Amino acid sequence: MDVDHPVTTVRNLPSGRRGPARVYLLVLRGDRFEAHELPASGEVTLGRDDTCTVQIAHPSISRMHARIHLGPPLAIVDLGSSNGTQVGETTLEPNRPAPFAFNESLALGSVTIIVQQRATPVRRLRLRSHDYFEGRVEEECARAEHSGGSFGVLRIQFSQTPPRRTIQMALAETLRKCDVAAVYSPTDYEVLLIDAEADDVTAISAGLETLLSDEQASCVIGGALYPDDGTSPDGLIAHAAADCRGVEEPSSLVLKDPAMKHLYTLAERVAAGTISVLVIGETGVGKEVLAAAVHKSSPRAEAPYVRLNCAALTDSLFESELFGHEKGAFTGADRTKPGLLETADGGTVFLDEIGELSPAAQAKLLRVLEERKVLRVGGLQPRPIDVRFIAATNRDLEDPSVFRPDLYYRIAGVTLAIPPLRHRRSEIVDLAQVFIASSCAGMQRTDVPVFSEEARRLLTGYSWPGNIRELRNMVERAVLLSMEDEIGPEHLPVEKMTGGFTAEAPVISEGDGERERIVKAMGECGGNQTEAARRLGISRRTLAKRLETYNIARPRKRRTGTST
Repeated sequence: MDVDHPVTTVRNLPSGRRGPARVYLLVLRGDRFEAHELPASGEVTLGRDDTCTVQIAHPSISRMHARIHLGPPLAIVDLGSSNGTQVGETTLEPNRPAPFAFNESLALGSVTIIVQQRATPVRRLRLRSHDYFEGRVEEECARAEHSGGSFGVLRIQFSQTPPRRTIQMALAETLRKCDVAAVYSPTDYEVLLIDAEADDVTAISAGLETLLSDEQASCVIGGALYPDDGTSPDGLIAHAAADCRGVEEPSSLVLKDPAMKHLYTLAERVAAGTISVLVIGETGVGKEVLAAAVHKSSPRAEAPYVRLNCAALTDSLFESELFGHEKGAFTGADRTKPGLLETADGGTVFLDEIGELSPAAQAKLLRVLEERKVLRVGGLQPRPIDVRFIAATNRDLEDPSVFRPDLYYRIAGVTLAIPPLRHRRSEIVDLAQVFIASSCAGMQRTDVPVFSEEARRLLTGYSWPGNIRELRNMVERAVLLSMEDEIGPEHLPVEKMTGGFTAEAPVISEGDGERERIVKAMGECGGNQTEAARRLGISRRTLAKRLETYNIARPRKRRTGTST
């Protein structure tokens, strides 16, 4: 029996009335879920016994665990289970009914269930364009970075083109009014889940899968959560797509530009030693690929390679994940868990987005780098470790207000700076062709299209603010839209790629004159940041950061109305 994920069987359903409102039971465990439609009224029993209406094969579930009254009103009764039943934070007394509400989490042992009611949608869901969707994801990234919140991105992929009405009804019935749905291609759809946590993403995915399978539409759903799976639109969209396919993202290593050839030659020499390495570059530029290349070229290549996304961890989680914990160290620590540094002993630890670490986490990491020992949470005896550190960031770590100078000098034994894609245009078309081949292989498409001359000019003339991730996402969509042997401008977001700049237009970069170009663009656009970003060839989020960096005042909004 797989104890990590419950196996749920539904049988002997009561013959309750089925009206316009449909009732579903979601059974969740970790990142897995199972969803089953229930009648609108009657009773169902839950437990491990095969006589239960809903049989949940999990060791924390009793043979006859609980009974649900589907109402109205809704109520649940614990049947004297060993591990108890909870409604919210309240543990139920055996054989005493307790009311609960639709969409409220119920805990049976260590398994979570949710009863949902979904009415036939009366609103008509608007399916947006991919460009609009991408812009909204970028806005949410900026908002979540400021607030510390999270949100989700879903990719829904069908084996063949489904009826659009089917998709609209399923999405309208499942999504909240604040969520955004868009068409990625004739067979692919995407969803932005505003202010969503991991459980929300799982539950909404479960609901969509249930509804779409009810309509005989075969699909798979992949998801990404900010900041765990990415902190940029291109990163999140790429992760959701890869999760949907069930495969890793394709390699983006093409060495044609002289600067990149020199960089990888240097990386190979550095790999032979044990010195810490810092990889710097813009978001989506290929920092993870270079870090993995250093590990594979090193004497530690056969040892573990462990990646940690620093942006996704709180201080307490950082300490627990990196150093591990002893049994009983805190609530929920029911077993001893070695940390990532211990599991990577003899190998390499890649600290992605290290610039996002809090001052407290930076102090703890510095101590490990100095002492080469780790102390588990709740432990008494430090343990020696032998790991090599590779870190990556798109932030300026030399700024003492952002990062500790003593930690910076420890991790930046050697700094490898990756140039942005716009500075190595000779690689763009070759990279795009690699992504075409990967996309076709994933679709089991035997004919591999190529770019037309006009499409090539668009690719090499665009500034790629999202770098390689943006290129990969754009190519994947072009392959889905093109069913012929050539990809042309009609398969690319031409408006976005030609929005006020071309190959000859001034592209924003570090160095002299950058502030003046920004001021000029803002003035020409009347302070419109979206249009100014288009002219400069960067994202609106990047422009906002540059305005703050250079202390450029944003124009005040004009007041309307009359004064008295």
